[in-house]
Amino acid sequence: MLVVVGLVLFLIVDVILVGLALTANSAPTADRTPRPLVTFNTTPEPESTPGASAEPTGDAAADGRRFITTVDGQTLWRATAGACSSTPAVVERSVDAGATWTPLATNAFDLRQVLALTAGDDGEIEIIGATGDACAVGGFSSSDAGDSWAPDAALPGEISYLTPDDAAVVVAGQGVGLPCPTVDVMSATTDRTVAACAAVLAEWDPTTGSWVTTPYAGVHALASEGERLMFVARGVPGCNGLGALAINGVPAAFASAPLVGCIDGADASAPAALTIAGQGAWLWVGDQLYRSADGGVTWG
Repeated sequence: MLVVVGLVLFLIVDVILVGLALTANSAPTADRTPRPLVTFNTTPEPESTPGASAEPTGDAAADGRRFITTVDGQTLWRATAGACSSTPAVVERSVDAGATWTPLATNAFDLRQVLALTAGDDGEIEIIGATGDACAVGGFSSSDAGDSWAPDAALPGEISYLTPDDAAVVVAGQGVGLPCPTVDVMSATTDRTVAACAAVLAEWDPTTGSWVTTPYAGVHALASEGERLMFVARGVPGCNGLGALAINGVPAAFASAPLVGCIDGADASAPAALTIAGQGAWLWVGDQLYRSADGGVTWG
């Protein structure tokens, strides 16, 4: 009798366990989140940002700059900046006060980008430039007006220049910080370094090792000779084009620079370069060369 009762109880428990198992196996699975399949040797696609656009590169900014210099006002040299990875710089000479221009050969040192163009005290023409695929910075000088060039290792330590990527200014052979996020134009001689930004004029003070800055907007080109500094600016009241301002002093008190003349009709949106020598001034802007023989009062 006890055996029969035990068998019945065993059968009852077994039925209950089977029922529970069937209930568990039939539970809904809608709440499960399927895992992604793992794949290998795939390259993720870059994320895109709606409305995003590429920022201008340093090459693009540099390529819009230009340079001009002279010794006597009759012979002039000018250069487009060029860029290391795109259009190479072009250096030209005029022997008729800018009426006509002849390209100069710079392929001997594979010049890609001009960083500075100056006329030395001894009449030599000097270039600091980036050369070759490596964009290596070096100095080059010419004692025959640009017909031939020789390496000048000392020059990059004597003339200030913007690095090819616009990330720093090199002064006396040492990189220093920029006076602003972006330098638009710069004038450099062995004596002084002056830079213009969107809303700031700045001069390097070697005694303190820092920039002396003054709020000033619209500077389009600038040049210095000794203690005299001239710059041309956009949006000058009374000038239909560009206004010419000049001041003496090192460092210059930019905010007090008086207006000396107007370059009427000058394209205020085109790249520009300015050079001065004595009472002479030459402004290369767009495809025009403007001259002044009276310190910037009148231009033709």
